[in-house]
Amino acid sequence: MTQSKKTHSKRTVKPVRRPAKTVKHPAKDAKRPLKIDRRMVGGGSVEVPSAVLRSWKELAVVSDPVKAKQNAQKFRELWKIFNKGREQISRELLQSQDTAEAYVLGFHLPNAARAALLCRRIAQRVGITAGSKPGVGSGMRLGDWLGKSFTQQRIFDLGCGSGAWSQVWLSEVRLNRNAVYLIDASRALLEMAAKGIAAVKLAAGSSASIYVETIPKAIAAFNFAQYDAPGQSLDVYIMGYVWNELINDRAAQAHVMARLESCVTLKRDALLLLAEPATDEFALGAMALRDELCAAGWVAIYPCPTGARACPMLNAKGGVRDWCFSEGGWRKPDEYMQLEEDAGIGHNKLNSAMFALASPELALRLPKMAPDLRDQTQVVVGKPLLPGGRPGLEKGFSYLLCTPDGLVKTSPKKIEIKFAKPRGSTVSGAPKLAEKSWEKSGEKSATSKRGG
Repeated sequence: MTQSKKTHSKRTVKPVRRPAKTVKHPAKDAKRPLKIDRRMVGGGSVEVPSAVLRSWKELAVVSDPVKAKQNAQKFRELWKIFNKGREQISRELLQSQDTAEAYVLGFHLPNAARAALLCRRIAQRVGITAGSKPGVGSGMRLGDWLGKSFTQQRIFDLGCGSGAWSQVWLSEVRLNRNAVYLIDASRALLEMAAKGIAAVKLAAGSSASIYVETIPKAIAAFNFAQYDAPGQSLDVYIMGYVWNELINDRAAQAHVMARLESCVTLKRDALLLLAEPATDEFALGAMALRDELCAAGWVAIYPCPTGARACPMLNAKGGVRDWCFSEGGWRKPDEYMQLEEDAGIGHNKLNSAMFALASPELALRLPKMAPDLRDQTQVVVGKPLLPGGRPGLEKGFSYLLCTPDGLVKTSPKKIEIKFAKPRGSTVSGAPKLAEKSWEKSGEKSATSKRGG
């Protein structure tokens, strides 16, 4: 209704002498908002892989309206717990089948959408797809790209929960041989995660072998070496919203770090997928972990154009200047939109602090695997607002870009924020940069008001 009123208002003030034909071409009317093609959003919206979506419908029992409403209420209670203080989450919270079912109902698809977004952004960063249309890449799939160098992979999904991250990764990157190790303290969630992997395996047909093993242990008790095997493989470590839950578990943190550092000393081809809530506390924790791993030899490939160098946002002059996170949209199925209505909770935008890092051995392959990687050297990490307007009605904004040389700010853009490139998207080429870098600019970033 608001939009129609605005349109009516603009038509009443239109000069009578203006030729009628201009009404058919609103782009020529300077008084109308500039309409930007959806392609310019910088990645568009993602979709959850069909196999993951089908298994979610079965596991969450969305076909039963009565059961769905009951689980929606349980999901709302879980949502409050997870947002009140994640470090206080007990290992016993998700042990029962009913609670695990409610968790899968509410949290599985948003996590799967985040994983799909990270896969999309990695593909953009390495230059194999431009993402020219929402949900459709213009180049090869991420799995085809990695399949040129590897025939097998081992996926370690640490604190896997419902297994959303490993299911999406396996849907996107399915090599000839795949071993998936699901590690979690909840047996109920492990059972559901394994069923989700089985759905992905069924959708894959006989084109690839997929081995799945559930490991009902705490991360600190998991013996990585027990699952090592001879032969060259790509090792994928997944930590989706897990690192923040280990704040008070120093043994688990040390155990994970020891394994990741061994990838450097033993020259393993390894990839780390890390995601945390987009709040300042958890995002800064992910940024600190990223810096610690880079100091040990790992190379950040998303979203960081700085590679193995320290994060310029975390190490800005005068202390921490801001926190880094990625954002995007996702196409929600009707069943999930009904759940949001029943629970009173909405996931309208995907906000998450996401990082992808390569071990030194894998990083050595990147120039040959991704020759365009060095050309994709600018990533949007913020949209500082220009002063002079009221909140929501600012005059415009600049892009804050992360580059190999640090943070830089573009010239002001006369474009609506809702049509701007989202944080975490790649900017190809070299746009005209402002003379002053972000560290020298006194303008305040709009990213001070964020949520995850």
